[in-house]
Amino acid sequence: MWDHPQVHVLFNGYTLSFTIKDINKALSLLAETGDSTYGTSCGLDSATDFVCEIINASGMEYTSRLQQMLHREVVSYLLLSRRGHIQDRRHKHIKEIIADKQVLQAGDLDILYIKFYDPRNNKLLFFGSMRTDMYYKDMGLD
Repeated sequence: MWDHPQVHVLFNGYTLSFTIKDINKALSLLAETGDSTYGTSCGLDSATDFVCEIINASGMEYTSRLQQMLHREVVSYLLLSRRGHIQDRRHKHIKEIIADKQVLQAGDLDILYIKFYDPRNNKLLFFGSMRTDMYYKDMGLD
């Protein structure tokens, strides 16, 4: 059974949509790595849709906890796990993406910085990060 995506991330002309259930699962896996920054639940009401714009800029000022959580941890993990629904400006579904990964050290943590591209035109559709510990976590079956 397919759940309706309730969280829509706007980035660089693309809409990346995810279910709250998948976001909460990613947060619980993140907590298993020892990072309790965002808790084990996003706390969003599943009866509502949420739109969150993330600007393609390295010095982005977050205006909400949701922006920070999605940009720094959750969206990259869910895209690598093949979760979510991606649409371009013309509302065409993107089925394949290219992930360009780079590991950088931030103190005693390894952070995976990932740029995701639309293979049809090599346009950046998302740029985010996540802990390398998360890269090896499995979402499991629903």
